Amino acid sequence: MSFISIEFLLFLAIIVFTYYLIPHRLRWILLLVASYVFYAILSIQFIPLLLASTAFTYFTGIIIEKQQIRKQKKKVMLVGISVLLFFLGWFKYFNFVNESLRAIAKYMDWNYTVPYQEIVLPLAISFYTFQAVSYLVDIYYGKQKAERHYGYFSIYFAFFPQLVAGPIERAKKLLPQFKVEQKFNYENLTYGMKRIAWGFFKKTLIADRLAPIVSSVFDNPNPTGSQIVLATILFSIQLFADFSACSDIAIGCARMLGINLTENFKQPHFAVSISDFWSRWHITLSTWLRDYIFVPLCKGKKKRSEIYLAIVITFLVSGIWHGAAWTFVLWGLIHGFYRVFGDYTKHFRGKMASFIHLDRSPVLHKWMKIAITFLLVCFSRVFFRSDSVTHAFENAQLFLTINSWRPSGIVKAFEIFSLLDLVIFIFFFIIVQIFQYIERKNVSTWEWLSQRSIFARFAFYIFIIVSVLIFGVSGEGFVYGGF
Repeated sequence: MSFISIEFLLFLAIIVFTYYLIPHRLRWILLLVASYVFYAILSIQFIPLLLASTAFTYFTGIIIEKQQIRKQKKKVMLVGISVLLFFLGWFKYFNFVNESLRAIAKYMDWNYTVPYQEIVLPLAISFYTFQAVSYLVDIYYGKQKAERHYGYFSIYFAFFPQLVAGPIERAKKLLPQFKVEQKFNYENLTYGMKRIAWGFFKKTLIADRLAPIVSSVFDNPNPTGSQIVLATILFSIQLFADFSACSDIAIGCARMLGINLTENFKQPHFAVSISDFWSRWHITLSTWLRDYIFVPLCKGKKKRSEIYLAIVITFLVSGIWHGAAWTFVLWGLIHGFYRVFGDYTKHFRGKMASFIHLDRSPVLHKWMKIAITFLLVCFSRVFFRSDSVTHAFENAQLFLTINSWRPSGIVKAFEIFSLLDLVIFIFFFIIVQIFQYIERKNVSTWEWLSQRSIFARFAFYIFIIVSVLIFGVSGEGFVYGGF
């Protein structure tokens, strides 16, 4: 049962209707059953792992809190985190490490006999493991009380709207919301429905329409340089539409139940620097990495070189979290390099802008920074999207070749679209851009819409629904659902 299905909408409707019908004291049972049913439909074989991880984190949290000596607290926390990361490492990274060691052994002419293992990646393990780690660390630092109600804690671990691909929530934000009696609120209900509809719009009209077109280039053994340039830019649009759609649906579902999830995106492709990009893209992962990797690494460090090393390590962890492949490792390192280079040259770049009087045209300066940031992000995504390191470097070389950017070549590369697909993509891409433009000017497009006439509002809502029904296509789930 994918988010993008009639079955899921019926499932959600039943849960929301029942949620407001039954007494508050029974709602945690409903949410827990719904979450496990949802997970079981998608990945029933890993229900025992989810149950075991939940129970282990629950009891470890209590044991940490009960320790009187800080050293003991730390020891229990580290054991708990190690066990959680062992599960993640076994299922997600065993074959990655195994195959890497095999390649090294072959190169060194060593005997290496550990066979390849058929290991299936449990759904959402990266997301709920990070939530579990933050929970244990927060208890250790006294920022979070260990939850004693096993039911509420289990929902925190498996809450179905955000289980598949986040947002990655902290216990101190989510747990209290489960405990408070959520009254039926018409505004919450309609806002949630609008966010879900908008998620469907981006997923079926942008992301899933672009997916086969992008694949036709990256799966082609001999793409042209211009095709790689175009496909990489399209992949960036696809990835944003896909992942932000998933977050929209998650936020919308939760809001219908009166639960506020954290916004995960703030128009990242309009970022003016890589630093700014990471404050707008996958925000809950970025803040998690900042709080639980970067800040501890920087503790007591004053030298710039030490801070830069912490930045690179943090982005390395980000790359490894995204996928068990060297392409993701390289992608993470590229962003680490971007951040270090950006910080190191910040003063010089400011002087250069002043020297050529670019700072006298702030609008032009801003849009130049947006364009450069977007292209840097696109370049890194060559590695993110390529299926091997060899292909990644070949594609990166094509991306950086000047001839690949010839206007005539780019125009010809549009032949990867059929005429109908191109017209549909351009039309709905413009709609999304208008939506985002209004958001940049008005904070919330939904709030701006609420101030329009009822005719204009419903015309827009009907347009979204009809567009999805007529032109929407559905792919094979969400890109980040595989992480």
